[in-house]
Amino acid sequence: MKLYHYITNPNNALEKGILSFAKNPNADLQYYYKRSGETTHEGIVNWFENCFKGRSRGIRGFSEPIKWTEKSLSLKKFIENADMFSIDLDALDKDGLLEAVYVSPSVIDVPTLKEQWESDELLIKLHDYKEISTKPIDWNVCNDELGHRFAYVPYYITIIKGGIIPPKYIKKEQGL
Repeated sequence: MKLYHYITNPNNALEKGILSFAKNPNADLQYYYKRSGETTHEGIVNWFENCFKGRSRGIRGFSEPIKWTEKSLSLKKFIENADMFSIDLDALDKDGLLEAVYVSPSVIDVPTLKEQWESDELLIKLHDYKEISTKPIDWNVCNDELGHRFAYVPYYITIIKGGIIPPKYIKKEQGL
């Protein structure tokens, strides 16, 4: 089973692997300032860990490559400025590196969801990574005017031992 992960260009994922937030000292902190109330990498890592143990070692992935529409041109820009990598979950699990997998369902599927200051995003722990849905994603629900570009589609957070997916578990699928 595969998940797809995007990394902004330029990157060195094929040499160093895919880094979780905790292992990436160059991570873009801007998105997390408001959500966490923290202003440093260390502070945001601690906030992640207060969400649940291992959250700072989480790596986001989608069950299929991202598709953009005329309503979601920000996704087009996101894709064009990144490399897409597939992650071999079967191999990660076999080698004991996959600690847990969480799903963040589409907010459309959780109409009672209210954003909270102390929360990261709605994450539901799966019993097994094989529970990842293989149903096609409806990318038409993404709309730049509504904001939260990934809130309208399901995605997954894999918690990785050590916080880095080594290069042998990834394959570059597209990009420069």
